[in-house]
Amino acid sequence: MIYDLSMYVKKTTMRRGEKTYTYATMVQAYRVGATIKHRTVARLGRVDKPFASFILPLIEKQQTQLASSAPYPAKLYALPMAIHSLWKNMGLSDIITGALRNGQVKTNVSLLAELMTMGRILHPDSKLSLTRWYASLYLPDALPKAIDVHAFYRSLDYLMEQKETIERHLYHKMKEKHLIKTTLLFYDLTSSYFEGEDCPIATYGYSRDHRSDRIQITLGLVLDSSGLPLYHEVFPGNMLDQKTVQTIIGKLSTNFSFTNILFVADKGMLSEDNLAAITSKGYDYIISQSPRTDYEHNKEKIAQKDTWTEYTPALFFTKTANGDILCYNSQTAKKAMATRERKLAELTTYLAAEQAKETQPKRKQTKAAIHDRIIRKLQKTHATKYFDTKNDFTKKQEILDKENLLDGVWILKSSKQTLTPEEIISNYKQEASIESAFRIIKDVIHLRPIYHYNTEHVKGHVFICVLAYLVTKLLEQKTGETIKSLREKYMTAVIVQAKNPAEPDMIVGGETLLQQCAVPL
Repeated sequence: MIYDLSMYVKKTTMRRGEKTYTYATMVQAYRVGATIKHRTVARLGRVDKPFASFILPLIEKQQTQLASSAPYPAKLYALPMAIHSLWKNMGLSDIITGALRNGQVKTNVSLLAELMTMGRILHPDSKLSLTRWYASLYLPDALPKAIDVHAFYRSLDYLMEQKETIERHLYHKMKEKHLIKTTLLFYDLTSSYFEGEDCPIATYGYSRDHRSDRIQITLGLVLDSSGLPLYHEVFPGNMLDQKTVQTIIGKLSTNFSFTNILFVADKGMLSEDNLAAITSKGYDYIISQSPRTDYEHNKEKIAQKDTWTEYTPALFFTKTANGDILCYNSQTAKKAMATRERKLAELTTYLAAEQAKETQPKRKQTKAAIHDRIIRKLQKTHATKYFDTKNDFTKKQEILDKENLLDGVWILKSSKQTLTPEEIISNYKQEASIESAFRIIKDVIHLRPIYHYNTEHVKGHVFICVLAYLVTKLLEQKTGETIKSLREKYMTAVIVQAKNPAEPDMIVGGETLLQQCAVPL
């Protein structure tokens, strides 16, 4: 049976002078490694009060159950079993084993890959830490008594040798199970920084982590409209967004049987060569573009936002002369204007204070020194374009007027002429799924910082993180809860093993999760 004992009531005693008092306390169990600890949730008062006749039997029953299991270790149960069930359901063990069969690999790569994936989801840490942590997991298959950290590293090498084969088989498995929708694909890039300075593929580049002081790699990720990953590629850290598109399009057309694809990407991907590469494969595209690109042609329409068609209460659109869609988000515009006005107010105060140093009675400073310092400040705050640097830093009102006009505006270009403006906007807005994917990969699965220095190990680490994101996404779809919520609820769901592991003393919590993921209880 499964007992939900993540919270229970216990007796505590306190001595005051010559008297001893007994209290009832609501306690929650939580887990650190393989150790179960307890925190007080609520104090229910003394047991000699009128409710004692109800509360005391409950205390005695629960303390008897807990005492019977005290001599035996507890292992994390519900979440590993749910992840294992999804891993097995997706056929990942068979896919990995089948891809590596010809290489006669002696290492059990599928098991090690599953443990690394599980580690990224539940306990993101180093591979060395994983060699100790995996012992706290309960899985239906027997786990080895010890795993050398180099076995994990070798597994990353083997995985990368067959990466595209594994991704292709996984795609067909997801398609077979009707999990993916491949008429709409989303593509975007992010970066991940390193600890250390010695990795061939890692370079300095534009950091989306705001860590320009660290070397990095760039990750390109392709998702379907439900947010499931289909393909990924690791690029050098200084690779321009535009230069990755043709590589990705080539891989998609070679490795997957896509037909009737609508490829959605952000403005960093826009170039004539990229659009030609997309259409040459028979795909269509929706790509966003900065309104500054065709500003002179569109400024009259942009100035007439009050005549645009409403898509939602905050989003409006109109068509340009060449068939593109001009979009305007009033909430985004309001935030952008407020941010700029706050920045300009701070800089105006700063300018006045700096310029006053030229005429101060003591410690006068030269105009050239003040000018150079102000320029550095404007460059650091990305505000140089707002000021006339040759004329005492007066504000450029025409630039500010243009910025106010363009706040919240963007352009959508599409090659599929049969789509209405509403359909183009609807498809593009789903790109938020890829931003959500990057947040999970970075902040929950902890892709960054990267500690590997071998290029194949770096790519293997990214591959494991993408597999972890896939399993996480499936877990969230099954349960309707976020992975953060699931970890909070079920990291206390454990199995307390007796001397015979096949007959556990007690299973604590997790029944709902196991039912949702179709795990036999």
